[in-house]
Amino acid sequence: MNTQDACYAALERHFLTYTELAAVPVEDNDEPLIAIGPEFSGKVLAVDSTMKVHTGDQIFVRSRVVPMLDVAQRALREIAQDYDLEVVCGYRHLDVQRQQFQDQIQHVQQRTPSLSGEALKEAAHRFSAVPEVAGHPTGGAVDVRIIQSNGQALAMGTELGEDCPDTYVFSPFIKREHWRNRQTLRFCMLRAGFAPFDGEWWHFSFGDREWARYFDKDRAIYSQLSFSMDKGAETTSR
Repeated sequence: MNTQDACYAALERHFLTYTELAAVPVEDNDEPLIAIGPEFSGKVLAVDSTMKVHTGDQIFVRSRVVPMLDVAQRALREIAQDYDLEVVCGYRHLDVQRQQFQDQIQHVQQRTPSLSGEALKEAAHRFSAVPEVAGHPTGGAVDVRIIQSNGQALAMGTELGEDCPDTYVFSPFIKREHWRNRQTLRFCMLRAGFAPFDGEWWHFSFGDREWARYFDKDRAIYSQLSFSMDKGAETTSR
């Protein structure tokens, strides 16, 4: 293992595993999913085409998440008046999450054919969460970025959603400017009460298992939902 890979491996040891997340109790509080609307003063841009059949061009989250996003937006404006928080993903249907996870399983198998069973599941989980513990299907997780006044996204060293280890928040192999930008985003989201996932600079959550572990809560308050606009929401586990 070279020095760069060793650094990535050291960062990965701080990420919660599937096994650790699965051990967190969940008691859903029945909080509704709502579309992010004008009460959020930042920007919303649904970029996941696989979600259009379920939520159209809207992004849905649990109702408590919307005012928290606005807290983060106001915190960002205190730092730079020409910055806006843009939400690009919120609730993700379980079918979509399952497909993404299976795609990641295949990707890991191609790279490391020797992996199987739980080791394969854990390796895939690092890049696409196992559906039953994933944050997005709870409606509590969001993917966000910072947009400048010229409409361009603030540079973070990688693209949002890029599949590479430099998406790790504390990667030492990105430019100092990009490091600072990531810390700005992280600061604003933490200030609003979101938990970070430091494997993806854009991913934050409230109410899910990741949040419960990060803030040392005794349980998560959001479980997985199966939701489409034409059918409403159904809790799949508690």
